[in-house]
Amino acid sequence: MPLMYVILENAPDVREAARRIEEGQCVVNEYTRMHNLNMYDGAELRGSTRQCG
Repeated sequence: MPLMYVILENAPDVREAARRIEEGQCVVNEYTRMHNLNMYDGAELRGSTRQCG
């Protein structure tokens, strides 16, 4: 949340703030996919042979 506050405070208008926040979400999502992360793993890297259960 602090990052969103900084973006909102420093953006010239709401549209620009929304664009920056959306861009940040895309970067985080791409990083998550690239590194095979899952919020349910506690942000640990998952092995390719991991099994559920």
